[in-house]
Amino acid sequence: METRSTRRKFVWALAAVGGTAAAAAAAAMHRSILARLSLLTRLPEFSATPPLVPHDPVKDKRTLYVSQGKGPSGNVDAVVEKLGGIERLVGADDVVIIKVSAQWWNIGMTNVASVKRMIELVVGRPGFTGEVIVFENTHFRLADGSGLSRAFTHPSVRNVDVEGWTKMGDLLGHFEKEKAPVSFVGLVDAGTSSMGGDHWHDHAHEHGVYGGDGRGPIADGEDRDGYHWDFSRTFRKKRSWVDSAQTPLTWPRFTSPRTGVVVDLKDGLFERKDGALHPLGRKLTFVNMTTANEHVSTGLTCACKSAMGIVDMSAGRNGTDPRVRDYQSVHYFGEPGASWRMAGPLAHFAKEVRAPDLYLACAEYVGLVPAAGLPGEEPDLRIEEASAIRAGTVVAGTDPVAIDTWVAKNLLLPRGGKNRSRYDVDDPDSVLSRFLRYYREVHGSGTLDPALIDVA
Repeated sequence: METRSTRRKFVWALAAVGGTAAAAAAAAMHRSILARLSLLTRLPEFSATPPLVPHDPVKDKRTLYVSQGKGPSGNVDAVVEKLGGIERLVGADDVVIIKVSAQWWNIGMTNVASVKRMIELVVGRPGFTGEVIVFENTHFRLADGSGLSRAFTHPSVRNVDVEGWTKMGDLLGHFEKEKAPVSFVGLVDAGTSSMGGDHWHDHAHEHGVYGGDGRGPIADGEDRDGYHWDFSRTFRKKRSWVDSAQTPLTWPRFTSPRTGVVVDLKDGLFERKDGALHPLGRKLTFVNMTTANEHVSTGLTCACKSAMGIVDMSAGRNGTDPRVRDYQSVHYFGEPGASWRMAGPLAHFAKEVRAPDLYLACAEYVGLVPAAGLPGEEPDLRIEEASAIRAGTVVAGTDPVAIDTWVAKNLLLPRGGKNRSRYDVDDPDSVLSRFLRYYREVHGSGTLDPALIDVA
């Protein structure tokens, strides 16, 4: 009887495994058929230039604060002074988070001297008792799990501009030595990625491996750092007769290494007490310090696109978590054929999670492919000397569309690059114009009309 019972259980187990395998195969076939139908029934309007939402000449009037030719630190000083001084932006007890761009080195990262000077202005504010947290998601992690990878550890030959320094990571030791209330956090995506083996111009993976730590999103009520994935606020755009492009809303939670203050980018500041998170009655000030480079998918990587270094890139295509199998990560939202559509989930993020209190486009250099092209077998404009053009400019403001418009028109277009048609904001059908039109359509604000942009 015992043998017969065991045999029966074994047969049932085999049937269950077979059923599971069959179900998985059927699901995979269904996805494959749906993908083919999606391509065959693609809606023309998905890749068409978005209509320009009319500007309101009063509501959409913008002022940008620009400084040129004073060096990275001097330009930051000048724009902050034009804004009314650091006291106007930062309160005495604020927790100030500064987002930098660090996935790439050289001109692919935020100018290090500019970041250093902004931190100094904040901690030097009269009566300042708060703290500064510099953060970024490079979407890479080091062997020890740290997200302070890529530009933080990879030496740069330009765009550092601090004597004796070679990389963004030199900021850490400097402010530790100064005993300043400054800490650094490298965010790590929640899921792993099928692209983890790619070398990304770092064949030995000395400066990070692409992809997250595989813990998955923060569960309801779970007290840990990581990423929230909110499928109830997924951003969608109909792309074919049979499906939509869709990206879940994601945002990070991280803890100050210095004080233990918990930053939830959507919900604000918390303290851990008695095994739970409790709201902290302090102001969170968010400064975004970005680059200004040509980009193949959006025309320009500057203020609007900079949130790509905050969202979780494992929550969709190329992420291996089964929960996001039928979703696109932000970067691939418009693929194939409309890469600029990633403006949609980026604008959705700014609306639903948090927009910066101030953007600083740190264009000490602008990066673009020169008319003669780039040398080498695998050139990348973010790291090549031939693509680095010294512009000596910092642009500050609160409207990312206006900043990107001004930067493209005044800093990139006059340089006569090989791909200028991508970032020609005077052409409504350029990649950048499409990107910015869609961003302001989804966000419900933003100024694309140069006539409504004043410069101080």
